[in-house]
Amino acid sequence: MITAKVVNPFKALEHDGHMYKAGNTYPAEGFTADEERVYFLTGVHPKYKKIYLAEVMIAKQEEPREQVSEFPKHVGGGRYELSNGEKVKGKEEAIEAENALKSGE
Repeated sequence: MITAKVVNPFKALEHDGHMYKAGNTYPAEGFTADEERVYFLTGVHPKYKKIYLAEVMIAKQEEPREQVSEFPKHVGGGRYELSNGEKVKGKEEAIEAENALKSGE
């Protein structure tokens, strides 16, 4: 995902005529930025002799994370519920007991 800071106002026809003001983030919410267009807008415009975008950021897409188990689940009073429905007092004890359940001990 590419984002940039608007340094001079402009109207983006490719974004349904959205008006960008200095200080805005490009692209606006609901729109995507084409890398070629961002490159063009960071250079000096041939007709208007201005740049329109600066501080371009290219964010890497995060890889899906492994889902973390919701157990043991804190149920209040220092007690935790395990995936088998059993309740254990103490967080460390609950983690150990849940790990034992998962490993089949």
